[in-house]
Amino acid sequence: MTFNLQKLRYERLSRKISQDDVAKALGINRSSYYKKENGDIKISVNEFSTILTTLKIPANEAGNFFVHEVPEREQSITQ
Repeated sequence: MTFNLQKLRYERLSRKISQDDVAKALGINRSSYYKKENGDIKISVNEFSTILTTLKIPANEAGNFFVHEVPEREQSITQ
C-alpha cells in the first residue's frame, strides 16, 4: 500500500487552500511544504494528521489517501 500525493494535492486545491496555509499549520515554510507535497521530502504521520485537520478532512477518510498502486514518484510518507 502506498501514499497518493496526487490525491493530497487535489484535495487541497479543491478546497481552495494554499500551500502557504498548510505550511503555516505545519510550522514550516511554503517551499518545504511544496517539497513534501511533491514527494521530495517525506510526510510524517503527525504532519499528515495536521494536514487532514487543515483541509477539514475527517480522520475516517484518511484511508482514501492510501492505494495499492501509485507511481513511485508520487509516493512519500514515513512514520
